[in-house]
Amino acid sequence: MIDLGELSATVAAVLGRRYRLTALAVKCTYPVFRGEADGVAPIFVKVGTWEEWSRTAKLLKAIGDCGLFSRFLTDLPIEYNGSAVFVMEWRESKIVFPEDMTERQIESFIAGCARMFAALQQARGALGITPPTLGTPEGLYGDLLQYASRHSLAGRLLKGLVEIPEARRTYGTHPRVVCHGDFHAKNFGFVGGEFAAVYDFDKLTEGLGCSDLVNALCERFSCFHLSRAARRRLCDVTRRIVTRVPWPRDELVIACNIVRLQFAVRRIRKHLDSAWVALDVLRRDRAIRGFLACCDVV
Repeated sequence: MIDLGELSATVAAVLGRRYRLTALAVKCTYPVFRGEADGVAPIFVKVGTWEEWSRTAKLLKAIGDCGLFSRFLTDLPIEYNGSAVFVMEWRESKIVFPEDMTERQIESFIAGCARMFAALQQARGALGITPPTLGTPEGLYGDLLQYASRHSLAGRLLKGLVEIPEARRTYGTHPRVVCHGDFHAKNFGFVGGEFAAVYDFDKLTEGLGCSDLVNALCERFSCFHLSRAARRRLCDVTRRIVTRVPWPRDELVIACNIVRLQFAVRRIRKHLDSAWVALDVLRRDRAIRGFLACCDVV
């Protein structure tokens, strides 16, 4: 359990000012906080690993300022109980889910994503990029087949995933680029109608050029709580976006199928001994396939 007073004192020792820390998310793998002090711009504080701090620092140094990323306020990481403390400028913005975007926000989102992708590619040579967190598409497919072989009934339920054609699940013939790796609505923000901030580069990886965009949209399709009206709006926004982005349709389909495998394997790995988890995987997969329908792919 993190002692906020102790963490604040640790930050104060480096920045020369004690900030009042407010927890933004403490139940996640790496707790994050907002820090405030009278008369000073707020800061963002995160307790993570040294490897992640180093990777993010390299990224921010390599890309310069594209107007979307926060900068570190310390040249070296701060140590706290064996972990690295990220201290960054706070970028005030609002979470807007795709289905809630206005026309202006859709336009700005498309343009902002292009700026982010260009900045990431500019930094490619300075970054040590690792394979996707959940493994290669082939590795994901292997995990799925292993689970299906252990639970025959579950395997039959997941037939649609197990039988994803080879061309749809491999991207070996497509060029790979630097990707954010965890691009979804809670990791980017808007100021009014403008796409203004991108956060959290802990899962920086490589993939298809459209992987981040597809992940952001598919993540929303997987949400069961959306009303019919919200889901119709999400489909409409998705169609507008995929018709505007520069990637070919087959690449969008491959990226979506990779996301399908990632979602499935993420759930399966937590419940390897349960055949019932296949029902949840199947339900989510049917929802995610709504993205393919928006790409006019059946």
